[in-house]
Amino acid sequence: MDRFDTHSVLTSSETAALLQVHPSTVKRWCSEGLLDSERTEGGHRRVHLDDAVAFSKAQGIQTVLSPFSPYEPHVWAALRAAEDEGSFLRLHTLALGWVLQGENRRVEHLYTALARSESVSFCSFCDHGIRGLMMRVGQAWADGRLPIGEEHLLSQTMIDVLLRLRQESLDEGPDPYAEDASRVAVVGTLGGNHHHLGALCVRLLLERMGWKVYYLGPNVPADDFGRFQKSRDADLVCISLGPDHTMGDVSRTLTLLRSLYDRSRPYRLVLGGSLLGSASDDLLSGPFEGVALINSCAELSTELASAAPEAPEVS
Repeated sequence: MDRFDTHSVLTSSETAALLQVHPSTVKRWCSEGLLDSERTEGGHRRVHLDDAVAFSKAQGIQTVLSPFSPYEPHVWAALRAAEDEGSFLRLHTLALGWVLQGENRRVEHLYTALARSESVSFCSFCDHGIRGLMMRVGQAWADGRLPIGEEHLLSQTMIDVLLRLRQESLDEGPDPYAEDASRVAVVGTLGGNHHHLGALCVRLLLERMGWKVYYLGPNVPADDFGRFQKSRDADLVCISLGPDHTMGDVSRTLTLLRSLYDRSRPYRLVLGGSLLGSASDDLLSGPFEGVALINSCAELSTELASAAPEAPEVS
């Protein structure tokens, strides 16, 4: 595990955010000698992270760092890098270290904290936070440093984090499943692709954009997407391809969907996967309202926002 700066120093506002109080409360605690602090040459108050953590434990205050003892400085540094710099390297290194040690519970807490951060967009969380870690874990497996079972366990951990995040979003925001839901999507992974983290991210993204989503999950036969679109009169079909799929799979999928297309029930088709960068215009032609090739949540958000300007874009 890489070494992290364990001498983090917090401003009054950062300390207040960590302890979930108003900055004036932090200043009062410092003035009363309850919380150790120092002054900069300019007179600004600074609190060492170690002191803030010790204070929270003594006062029984639960913070975002509470589940990580004795790694609080490491987690703080990783979250700050992601939030302030958009850099996920420290977070991936920390999480990978825990994965290699079999401490997936810590990884779950770490990614839950990242997902709840107001400074990290949902698309960045998926595109850089989750995908970046899974790529490093996949490399660790390829190098023989990690059993395949541990990789699968981490995938399930990420699924658990996403489902918890989804429930929180549905509880707090507008209900995309209300009776008058105007936009309907079908989402899943193509037959042969059993990895559905990316598709699950797409599901959550669409719900945040106000779509009612029928989530079919992994390993869905191509023709089932077409039939399900008809039965639900969906406006959008999103299909995630896996790394083992070929352009032949793409061609067969599009042929099936063209044969099932009902012009009285038009829809837009989105195909996701790195393979699709080599798809030709002729291959992607057809009766659909549009065909988009995407390889990230950010691309999908931008694509749908441009296709329907009145719809909110989720970054």
